[in-house]
Amino acid sequence: MTSIAPAAPSVDRALPRWSARDCADADRAAVLALFADPGFFFRTDRPGTRPEWEIDRLLGDDTRVLCADGEPLGLYALENEGSEHGCHYVLHLRLRSGAPTHWWRAAYREIVRALRWRHELVRLSVRFPEFDPAGLAFARSAGLTEEGTLAGVTTHEGRRRGTVFFSQVWAES
Repeated sequence: MTSIAPAAPSVDRALPRWSARDCADADRAAVLALFADPGFFFRTDRPGTRPEWEIDRLLGDDTRVLCADGEPLGLYALENEGSEHGCHYVLHLRLRSGAPTHWWRAAYREIVRALRWRHELVRLSVRFPEFDPAGLAFARSAGLTEEGTLAGVTTHEGRRRGTVFFSQVWAES
């Protein structure tokens, strides 16, 4: 007997198709809109208060626009940590508020997969403010190693707050 019950959708079917491109003039309005979101902590802990010229400085030449089904959903950038040949990097990753945690994990996996084609990765670090529930939820649910908190590096809502460091390490083969 053949079942006529519909198959349960897999979690992956709920995921968008990911793509990325260099941040260009055509993306300017969408990128500025991302920074209007008070929870869009891309290289800043105060996104909603930045004028355009400061946002331009935050972006840099290394920033890539992360798209979900062709629509800008976030930004990421890769930065050397230590010497250029050390294979240790910091990933600045931010998705728009409201992006579900499983989208963060899927985007991270795709970014890492692409990075490993271009770079030898020994250690990849990501950092999130203590007051960033979306970033912290992603990093913890993705199984990244929580390395600790650098306390008191910023002020948020009248309190000194820290930055939480996470990493993923690849063993030498």
